[in-house]
Amino acid sequence: MVEWNYGDAYKRHPIGEKQTAIFNDNSKLKVHDIFNPLPQFMLEADLIFVDPPWNIGNLNTFYTKAELQQKATCFEPFYKRLFECIRQISPKTCYCEIGKEYLAEFIFEMRKLYRFVTFYNSTYYHKKTNLCYVVRGSGKRAKLPLDGLDEEDIIAWVCKNEQYQCIGDLCMGKGLVAYHATVNGKQFVGTELNPKRLSVTIESVSKLGLQYRIVS
Repeated sequence: MVEWNYGDAYKRHPIGEKQTAIFNDNSKLKVHDIFNPLPQFMLEADLIFVDPPWNIGNLNTFYTKAELQQKATCFEPFYKRLFECIRQISPKTCYCEIGKEYLAEFIFEMRKLYRFVTFYNSTYYHKKTNLCYVVRGSGKRAKLPLDGLDEEDIIAWVCKNEQYQCIGDLCMGKGLVAYHATVNGKQFVGTELNPKRLSVTIESVSKLGLQYRIVS
């Protein structure tokens, strides 16, 4: 549908299933279903920031917008798989954005992986009525100035101030993580179910000067 074409970026920067965009700074993006084996390049990430679907309705909306027929009947398999991927990548620090409904579950899963877990009150789309939370897990305690910031401002802060070589995002979407990593001269790796949304990411970082090639 037209409203899910995201400005037709997919026509200017097409990428298909099983294809990977490799950038001239060695950043990488791939169209990928999280239930499939993790692309090897995702293991390059030593920091994660991920904004996954927040509940079963949100998850099924993602499938619909990606023009897929599948429907999930339970949210737990998805978030369990998300944290399996995070465990496999084993980043030094991980951020997960989530709504209130599954906040407790995300904190519980994060505590299985990290000694220090906290969460920050946040918003999205820069609207104070759009409430969400950003859960942070790390092996080191840190008191950060993130509470009350919009998600995009948190991503910008993370990409600028955390200590890392490569940031990963398992639900890259339209690419805030990739954009702010590039602004700060850092590599990124990411996967995304919807190729049209991933094309927006490719266009966004290309406008910042990155060049890329598509490989199958």
